[in-house]
Amino acid sequence: MAFLLVVAVATLAAGNPPGRLRGFGRNYLPSKRHPNAFAAKSRSTLPTRAVDKGQSVAIVGGGPAGLATALMLARRGYTNIHLFERLSTIVERQMSTRSYNIGLNGRGQIALKSLGALDRISQAAYEVRGRKEWGPAGSNVEEREFTDRRYLTKVILRQNLVNCLREEVDAQAADVVQVSEGVECVGITWEPGTHRPIIDLAPADGSPARTKAFDIVIGVDGAASRIREKMVSTESCVEYTRYPPRNTRVYRTLNLTLPADWRNDVNYAARGDKDRGLLFDALPLSTDMRENNPKILLGAMLSKPGDPRLGGEKGLSTAEARALLNELFPQFSKLASDEAVAEFAQAKDQRLPEFSYCHGQLHYKNSTVLLGDAIHTVKPYFGLGVNAAFEDVSSLEKALDAAGDSFGDALGIFSSSRAESAKALVEISRDFDRDTRNPLELAKFLVPLLLDNLFHNLAPNLFERATLKLLQDERYSFAEIAQRKRQDRIQQAVTLASLLLASGTAIAKLVH
Repeated sequence: MAFLLVVAVATLAAGNPPGRLRGFGRNYLPSKRHPNAFAAKSRSTLPTRAVDKGQSVAIVGGGPAGLATALMLARRGYTNIHLFERLSTIVERQMSTRSYNIGLNGRGQIALKSLGALDRISQAAYEVRGRKEWGPAGSNVEEREFTDRRYLTKVILRQNLVNCLREEVDAQAADVVQVSEGVECVGITWEPGTHRPIIDLAPADGSPARTKAFDIVIGVDGAASRIREKMVSTESCVEYTRYPPRNTRVYRTLNLTLPADWRNDVNYAARGDKDRGLLFDALPLSTDMRENNPKILLGAMLSKPGDPRLGGEKGLSTAEARALLNELFPQFSKLASDEAVAEFAQAKDQRLPEFSYCHGQLHYKNSTVLLGDAIHTVKPYFGLGVNAAFEDVSSLEKALDAAGDSFGDALGIFSSSRAESAKALVEISRDFDRDTRNPLELAKFLVPLLLDNLFHNLAPNLFERATLKLLQDERYSFAEIAQRKRQDRIQQAVTLASLLLASGTAIAKLVH
């Protein structure tokens, strides 16, 4: 027993306090895991060379991360940027049944501020300061304020986020960024020897496809990335892991009128039944980017595919949908107009993405690189997907800083600084994605949270906060969080084993 207690004490002593872990807190010690430290090291080792900022750059994907990438390169002085988006129009002014909210946390806000885009986006967003949650059928109301966050989450409709970024590109870089809408990248090859990328472009209007060569290609084309698909199948170091479906969820949205006596800075949520089969989440938003607009709530109902209560393939009638809402979510049903309920009833379920990530390298040779959902795809439960994508853009910018704007060198630096975090983000997020109707899965979800809170409250200088809280702290990379949590788990196990052995020994002495 004495030996185990010594081991426990030694383990705890060896564990760095939260502020002293490599890359953590004020007592930051640079390490190769931290992108800034890696970039600083690279600056001193890479040769200085003339850089052609007129080289042609193709950005495949016109979503938030693609537009942010175009903006970042333009601000750095690149003058020949081409952005391709498969949809016929990037800017959307009307809401649709596919519309959904995005929460911008500290990670995303820092990246957007560096691009000069945060002010415009903030005008179209609401800050969320608290959460109100109901139990089944409106029971057991719980409320809490977010007082422990360095950045309040800014909530914005996805299409408004895209609209703001497109306006920012037009305002800052219209002369150097050429945007082609309704053009899909359906393939990519590389010239032998030079590895110059050639992309296959297919117009949405059915006109003949064409090929075009670029000096650099940046794939920001989402979870089903064609660029990534070709990079993985080519003899390269790019590897891709896609987890099989587990705890699959679908959603459909419902527009709600925000009552005058409801706060517009709160995340509203409810459980529709005890087995957590139906969940409802609602966040405030503005229907466009102009001020003084009537405020509404955009609600989203999460369910399992094929839930019979949602009518299956035939869907629901408006009356059936209203009856379902009255029964399970009465607090939200009264906020929905008959027109909104009718749209909800006939809407098709939208499937949440499954988990996947790239590892090894995130680039091919000196000419092609992946960002955003193309390298890390997660379910949007914790608002990490788009924020991690904006961090990717910042990491690429730091890599360009380190390489003196030499793309060939910068892509290797980016892979080294970002691949580990992409993997950690997906693995951590997937570990929280459990079907809590299953008692074992519920235990796997709750026990780590309870242990983290218990040990952190007892010894905050030795044990870090719960993983969910660390994920929202922009000071720490996802790789650092994963490293710290592995250390905490070992220390917790040793401590608990020592306590159990000590208790058993004490009981044995009392018995004898």
